[in-house]
Amino acid sequence: MTFLTHFTIALISLIVIVLSCVLFTNAIEFLGNKLKLGNSATGSILAVFGTGLPETIVPVVAILGSYFSNSKIELAKDVALGAVVGSPFMLSTLALFFLSIVLILKKKNRLYLDYKTVIRDYKYFLLGYIGAFIFSYFSNFKYIAIILLLILYCIYVQRTILKSRTTCIECECEKLYFNFKQEKLSLTLQLLFSLILLVVSSHFFVCEIKYFSDILNISPLLLSLIITPFATELPECINSIIWLYQGKDDLAMANILGAIVFQATVVFALGILLTNWNFSTILIINFVSTIIITLATTLSIMKFKKITLANLFLCGIIYFAYFIFVLLK
Repeated sequence: MTFLTHFTIALISLIVIVLSCVLFTNAIEFLGNKLKLGNSATGSILAVFGTGLPETIVPVVAILGSYFSNSKIELAKDVALGAVVGSPFMLSTLALFFLSIVLILKKKNRLYLDYKTVIRDYKYFLLGYIGAFIFSYFSNFKYIAIILLLILYCIYVQRTILKSRTTCIECECEKLYFNFKQEKLSLTLQLLFSLILLVVSSHFFVCEIKYFSDILNISPLLLSLIITPFATELPECINSIIWLYQGKDDLAMANILGAIVFQATVVFALGILLTNWNFSTILIINFVSTIIITLATTLSIMKFKKITLANLFLCGIIYFAYFIFVLLK
C-alpha cells in the first residue's frame, strides 16, 4: 500500500472512532438513566467498560502476536509495558488538557461537578497506581498484587454505584439514534454496533500509527509510551469532549477518572501478569510524573473545591514536557 492509502485509512478510522463515540455516549447515557445510575457511575463505570477495550487488548495482542509469529518476545513485552504504563499518564495529562480547550471555546473557567466525587476517584487511582509501582520491586508477590488490584477495582465499582444511586436525580435523556419499536432492542443494537465500530476502527488506527512510526523511524519506546496510548485512549478523550461540549461536566470528568482507575487496577493487573513489570528510568519518570500531577490536582481541588481551567492547562504542560523529554532521549 502507498503512503496515501495508509493516510486515508488512518483518517477514515479517526472519523469512524468519532462517529462510534457519538453513538456510544448516547447509548451509555440512555442505559445509565434506565438503570437509575447517576452521571458519576454512568461515566466512570458503564462508559469505561466499553472504551477500555482498546488499551486492554493492545498488550495482549502485542505479546500473543510475538508468540505466534516467533518474533522477539522481549521487545513485545517492552512495547506492552510501555502501552500499559503510558495510558494513565496520557489521560491524567493530555485528556484533561483537551477539556481545557473545550472550556475556552465555551468561555467557561471551570468544570461544574461534585468535587468530592473527583477527590474520591483520584484516591482510588493513586492507591492502585502507587501500589502497582511498589509491587514492581517484589516480583515474588505478583499474583497477590493482581488479586489486590482486582479487589480494589471491585470495591470502587460497588461504592460508585451505591453512591450514584443514592444521589441520582432522574432526568430526561436524549432519544436513541437507533429507533426501533422495542426500546431494549434499540439500546442493545446501538451499544453493540458502536462498540464493534469503536474496537475495529481503533485497531486500524493503531496499526496505521505503527506504520507511520516505522517509516518515520520512531523508536519502540516512543511508540509504546506516547503514540499507542494516544490512539487507544482516543475514545475516552472524544467521549469526554462530547459530554463537556453538551454541558455535562460530571459525565466528561467521570469518564476520564473512571478510565484511569480501571487502568491502575485491571489493566495494571494484566500488565503484571503478561510482562516482567520491571521499569527503566524513563518509565519510572513517567510514573513519578503521573503521581506528581495527580497529587497536585487533587490537593488543588481539596483546597479550592473546584477544578479550574488552570488545573487542566497545567496537566497539558506536564504532558508536553514529558513528550519532549522522551523525544530527546
